[in-house]
Amino acid sequence: MIIRGITLRAATAEGEFGFSHTFSANLTVVRAKNSSGKSTLFNSILYAMGMEELVGGRNEKVLPYAVKERFEYQDRHIEVISSETLLALENSQGRVVTLRRAIRDAQRDAKLIEVFEGARLGKSRDDFGDGKPTYLHDAGGAKRDEGFHRFLAQFLGFELPLVPTTNGGEGPLYLQTIFAALAVEQKRGWTDYIANVPFYGIRDVRTRVVEFLLGLGVFETNAARNRLNIDSLEIDADWRRVVSQLRGALAPLGLELGALHGAPTAEFDESSFTLQKLSGDSAIPIADYVAQLHNEYGSLEAQADKYSKVSGTEAIEKIATAKDELQHLTMLYERALSATSERRASLRDFEELLAEGNEDLDKNKAARKLRELGANQGLKSASGICPTCSQPIDDTLLAGMVTGPQMDLDANIAYLDSQRRMLIRQIAGVKDTIQESEVKVAELAARLAAKRDVLVAMRGDVTSGATESKAIVRRQVQIESEVTSLQEAETKTTEALRQLKAISDRLLANQSARKKLPKETYTEDDYERIRLFQKHFRANAGSFGYESAPIRDIEISDDNLVPCLAQMELREIRTDIKSDSSASDFVRLIWSYLLALHQTSATRDFKGNHPGVLMLDEPGQHSMAVDSQHALLKQLASESGLQSIIAASFDENEDVFKQATQGLTYELIEWSGKLLQPLAN
Repeated sequence: MIIRGITLRAATAEGEFGFSHTFSANLTVVRAKNSSGKSTLFNSILYAMGMEELVGGRNEKVLPYAVKERFEYQDRHIEVISSETLLALENSQGRVVTLRRAIRDAQRDAKLIEVFEGARLGKSRDDFGDGKPTYLHDAGGAKRDEGFHRFLAQFLGFELPLVPTTNGGEGPLYLQTIFAALAVEQKRGWTDYIANVPFYGIRDVRTRVVEFLLGLGVFETNAARNRLNIDSLEIDADWRRVVSQLRGALAPLGLELGALHGAPTAEFDESSFTLQKLSGDSAIPIADYVAQLHNEYGSLEAQADKYSKVSGTEAIEKIATAKDELQHLTMLYERALSATSERRASLRDFEELLAEGNEDLDKNKAARKLRELGANQGLKSASGICPTCSQPIDDTLLAGMVTGPQMDLDANIAYLDSQRRMLIRQIAGVKDTIQESEVKVAELAARLAAKRDVLVAMRGDVTSGATESKAIVRRQVQIESEVTSLQEAETKTTEALRQLKAISDRLLANQSARKKLPKETYTEDDYERIRLFQKHFRANAGSFGYESAPIRDIEISDDNLVPCLAQMELREIRTDIKSDSSASDFVRLIWSYLLALHQTSATRDFKGNHPGVLMLDEPGQHSMAVDSQHALLKQLASESGLQSIIAASFDENEDVFKQATQGLTYELIEWSGKLLQPLAN
């Protein structure tokens, strides 16, 4: 991308004021005195591109009052009636567009950016025609075709990846986060390698931005892994749904399907499961149980034929037998119900113990972390030594009260963790036992109800003196209904097993796909790019005069892709470790880092995603040596495919400016007085 030029127009009662500048495709130096409008020009470019969040806010509020309210010109105050920015951009395909955005306007909102084809910076307000309206800073601005940041990403040829968010989901790597590595504003931009990243809830956003600009393959890997993770969740949910529905259909009939896993398994053989009917404390195959029902039905038909010949004594004996069976079933039912209640109580107890154990484990881990942090800072008490008397400190509050050896923090954590794992296994076992008990209770309840109905019918037969037994008929109806239900259950079971087999096959395919993913975060090609990034960074730091640490010892961390020394991130203010950097040296590191991102991305064999633009506002921070500033400008001017826009005052010293730019080819933008002047000039 190339920023071809910018125009800011402010309508006033005395005519149009503002500024209009074009930029070199290579190096442009914006030179002006402090408080003369240098940062206003810089921030106006960001505002025109919808990137003002890098300055610390949204919409026109980030811009100074001079471009939206009033400004001084020739010792008088001039009120702004309306104002707007025009920015011309060119992409890698040679397409040029002009972006128009209002700053102060009675009709147009600051959230509106109009896109016009071609360069139109010199055209009047009435000579623009119709552009494409886009919006920003509202929902969908990065995803919908009407959103400006969606347009800009497409204009740059970016396909923004999905990245993990702090709420556990995924979201796009918003364009504003990427531009934080392309534009450094003066006030807070020099406080970090990539500073002023707007907050969008992206986890490890700085690392994600670097990965994107370098073109690492981690996004494809993560996207594939995330798809597999989502598929795993769906597999687990589908499996549990089918199992739950099947168990819900089988339990009221007293049926079970053997060792059916509650969680999905890739080794599933549907032919190995046999539907069984619980009968007391045993279980028999459903085919054998149906055969028993058919035999009973035939026996009842024979009894019905002989019913008129049955004596009263025989009928009473049958009632007594039925009562005994009913009492036995009642006893079994109450016993099974009581056992189920006890197991549920045990489950609650185990879950409470697990919660308490987790809390104790977290507290002990926190205590160990604090101790380790204290030890890293050299605190004697954290190392078990009294800072006053240098005597050993017992790692317990009960010293002197309890005899015998005491567990230290590490031993206690290991013990609590083993207890936690044991409780988890016990809870899983109790849950399985409860499910089995519930099936048994349901089966006994069904048998109890059926036996009670038959007994009532048998008593009616005796008292009514009927020639046909209602009890026999009732039992036959029960058998017919039960056989029908069992047949339906067999059909549902067959279909459920078929579904579980399909889910199992999905799990197997998921596991096979996972094995093909890289085991490490990055691929070999990624690590090669990171090493090249490190090489460019070191070379830059050396040429810019970094001296706070041996450059050969600085490495780009594989964990977060920032410069590290002795596995500690190089920062500005650290007084207790050897990786200290002076303030100006830390700025040199930032120069080296941001420039290395482009150098690595632009490598012929490693096509990255850097758009080829770098904007720096006052890079000569903290009394930066002029030799270092010259080295930076020289390096920027030599980078092919990189447009650099540098805004600086050069200490308001002509000699400093000449020395910093000596021998360089660049476009110079400067003005006398304030930035806003009559546009006719």
